[in-house]
Amino acid sequence: MENVFFFFANLPVYSYGFMLGMGLLIGSALAQREGKRKGIGSDFVFHFIVRTVLVFVVIGRISHVYTLYGLRTFIYPWTLFSGMQLDEYRGLMAASVFVVYFLIRHVENPACFLDALVPSIALIQSLGYLGSSILGRETLSPWGVDLGEFVLHPLPLYSALAYYVIFSFLWMMRRNLRYDGQLFLGYLSLSALAQRILMSYREVFGESTNPWLYTIAFLIFGSAWMYFHLRTPFTDSRRRRDLTDWRSWLVYLASVLGVGLIMVRFFYWRFS
Repeated sequence: MENVFFFFANLPVYSYGFMLGMGLLIGSALAQREGKRKGIGSDFVFHFIVRTVLVFVVIGRISHVYTLYGLRTFIYPWTLFSGMQLDEYRGLMAASVFVVYFLIRHVENPACFLDALVPSIALIQSLGYLGSSILGRETLSPWGVDLGEFVLHPLPLYSALAYYVIFSFLWMMRRNLRYDGQLFLGYLSLSALAQRILMSYREVFGESTNPWLYTIAFLIFGSAWMYFHLRTPFTDSRRRRDLTDWRSWLVYLASVLGVGLIMVRFFYWRFS
């Protein structure tokens, strides 16, 4: 089930694509800002994002069309432009391979570069999930989405809230780093934890080892984050903020709560 968000020039604009596109725009702007602050260069970050998105879209589209038409895809190439559906899994795999290649070939300090990107990645995931219509398993909870015959967990809302918390935490900590790669390891650890928790609300068929994999990933990346955090002292070259000030935490919690309430209202408005 995919929600039509609105119509533009008599063409349907779907909620997932719209929210994901908005996430890419906002995330790209924040990543460029961080790239400039870290001395990487906003243009360099922008070119990387454009190339990565292009790889994801092209490979995802080719994979989807090839699944439908097989070798006829190369005989009738115009079928590639007859729709917008993507194979997200293969597109993501291709984008991941490109990212590894780009980091090895073009980036002098990959850990610092990834630190500039991961808060934006978490925000893009949050907004993408908020536009998704793939609900969870059945529930009797009063906040479930009522589809008539079934009441299902609002899994996209859970996911959007979880990744916004991850984004906001990484964004707040970005000026208080002890070592390059600290945000990246934090993202991997928190993301694995979030996915492990969210699995409890997904419609999973059969036995799966994924819960254990997410738990192991959380322990490994979390332990690595803590190890380097304790072994690496602050240096004068790193800008620090006083994170023990209760007022800064109060503002942080209030902002997260405010955005969370907006997300809740928007999500249930979509299904009203």
